[in-house]
Amino acid sequence: MPGTLYVVATPIGNLEDLTFRARRILGEVDLIAAEDTRRTSHLLAHYQIQKPMVSLREHNEAREAGRLVHKLLGGASVALVTDAGTPGIADPGARMVNAARAAGIPVVPIPGASAVAAAMSVSGSTVPEFTFLGFPPAKGEERNRWFERLAAYQHPVVFFEAPHRIERTIAEAEELLVKKQILVLRELTKLNEEVVIRPKTLSRSAIKAIGEFCVVVIPEIDDPPSSADTTSRQGEALNLFNQLVPGGQVSDDFAIELIALKMSVTEAAARKAVKKAKISVKQQKQ
Repeated sequence: MPGTLYVVATPIGNLEDLTFRARRILGEVDLIAAEDTRRTSHLLAHYQIQKPMVSLREHNEAREAGRLVHKLLGGASVALVTDAGTPGIADPGARMVNAARAAGIPVVPIPGASAVAAAMSVSGSTVPEFTFLGFPPAKGEERNRWFERLAAYQHPVVFFEAPHRIERTIAEAEELLVKKQILVLRELTKLNEEVVIRPKTLSRSAIKAIGEFCVVVIPEIDDPPSSADTTSRQGEALNLFNQLVPGGQVSDDFAIELIALKMSVTEAAARKAVKKAKISVKQQKQ
């Protein structure tokens, strides 16, 4: 009787995010197929788990999948893990899963930490759908088409980016996505976790190009507001502006930034709301 292939999600940073079930499975299987055996060894040592491991990474997955299928058909149970998060999602694992299924081997997901889900949970978006785009292409026409797709979505989009390309990618996104808010999440669940909201006047250089990055792009307006809602929001923005600016306590730009954060909108939307409210007040006095 064949064994089982367990697709196990591991922590994306904080080792305490390993689930009880994942810990049990890693301790029970006969073999662990890991993207990087050195990084997985650190996780196993933290939980005092000792199991044999084999390397299963992007460049050897096609070759090693056949060998693992042979072991599974012989009755061995195998846990498939990547460096962090869930195998097969912007990580190796899909070829192994397909090979196991083709051989009639049971494949069981062991869910857990996810950078995509974690990023969306703190995005503040009220839209019940989003799109995950993996990593942007590095260059060329493929990259241009990727950004065109990104700009066309009317709901939140999540993607990953490498540290050496993060500033370039965010700069290109800001030029193209002028009506959308960009959340840059660095080192999620780790000691140096950081969330930067762009565009943001006072934080143009606030992104440290170190670590792992997850980005959420959110449309300026999640749901088309009614006329009454729009008027109310504009009034709220103007009231906040009038409380902050008089007396020279803060600049107009800083006031707009604070209003944007308070109302969970982009600075462009906050500035527009204040401007329209001022016009409306002026028209009512005429």
